[in-house]
Amino acid sequence: MVVKVYVSEVSGSNEIRERQSIVLLALKSKKIDYEVIDITVDDKAKQFMQNNAIKFGGTSFNSHPVYPLPPQIFNEEEYCGDFGAFEVANENNLLPDFLKL
Repeated sequence: MVVKVYVSEVSGSNEIRERQSIVLLALKSKKIDYEVIDITVDDKAKQFMQNNAIKFGGTSFNSHPVYPLPPQIFNEEEYCGDFGAFEVANENNLLPDFLKL
């Protein structure tokens, strides 16, 4: 099984870029094999991420769910979680469980 991290290599958001870096550095430092998938160059990957990651509820201005933002983490096609869940698992030494390894 391969951990897949869905990212946006051309994100205009400093927060997204920082979160992506934190996830990738943590995985690398713990010697966990992973694959980076850039949703800005792969429309099928973007659709997969948006359809399979947890969406946030709509707002009073827009009833449609808000699509999740990168980084989103999967083990193959099984959703693990977003940056917040990754961060909690990492801080509590639960990354193998979180990543379904």
